[in-house]
Amino acid sequence: MHSFYFIINKQSRNSHDVFKKLLVLLPKHKVDYDFLVTESIEQLDTLLSQLKNTIQPTDIIVVVGGDGSLNQFVTFYSKYCFNNPIGYIPAGSGNDFARANVIPFDTEEALFHLFSVKRAKERSVILATQNQTEHLAVNSIGFGIDGLIGKFIDSKGKKEKAGGYAYALSIFSGFLKQEKFPLTLTLDDGVHVFDQAQLVLVANNPYFGGGINIVPQASGVDDQLDILIADNVNVKDLISILSKLFFKQTHLSHPKLYSFQTKEATVHINSGQYAQKDGEVFHQDEYMYYFKSEKLLFWI
Repeated sequence: MHSFYFIINKQSRNSHDVFKKLLVLLPKHKVDYDFLVTESIEQLDTLLSQLKNTIQPTDIIVVVGGDGSLNQFVTFYSKYCFNNPIGYIPAGSGNDFARANVIPFDTEEALFHLFSVKRAKERSVILATQNQTEHLAVNSIGFGIDGLIGKFIDSKGKKEKAGGYAYALSIFSGFLKQEKFPLTLTLDDGVHVFDQAQLVLVANNPYFGGGINIVPQASGVDDQLDILIADNVNVKDLISILSKLFFKQTHLSHPKLYSFQTKEATVHINSGQYAQKDGEVFHQDEYMYYFKSEKLLFWI
């Protein structure tokens, strides 16, 4: 018999709304469940360290939140070496993980979906390491414009409204502010050098920014990392790329975009750039990250 532990991030307004719905819906289902409510990343860390000592192998941990909440969870999940399957109820602004894995956005439908799953499934997440620093991502890790847009959205308090075309509009603002930077990408087939990069995206999900199908071939089930680079793009190029992206899905044919598929890669950026992992923004003065996939169990 499975027990379900629902992780609720109280700081997220959307998660709070979904939490209230779950309080009404869950008693209608004949399942054992409990709520773990967190108000900070530090509290999430503490709760999961305690849960590790009591959870049973057949129990399922369900994250209620957006892509950022899921990212925070898998970081501590990996830290404490959990092997329990991860369930998911979307409650974010973008919900790209739910979109790629066909999880309903409606809370009641998502709950029925969760309880209809018969067995756990392996899904790949992105693991990026640099010395003692480690990042996990369920959707993507991006550098340059992608990170700068995330910083802009965070600073303006617009995260809950961002997504899809709203995110696309932010691309113009990010494009105007983003400085070009040298990039070295090392793959199995050799070294690729870009002198005027503006975006580097490492993905295993076709969507980013709340439904933008930026890397159509990316998948969490093929053990491959999909890498997209924009180099020396001008305003005319950007308009052309966005037009192809939103209306024809032929943007990858643009000569200023470069795409790669690989099992592992090293990204070297010798300058301070904003970056994002599943929408969570971070910054370093230099990046030398080794990327590969890591398998986790999901109940989706």
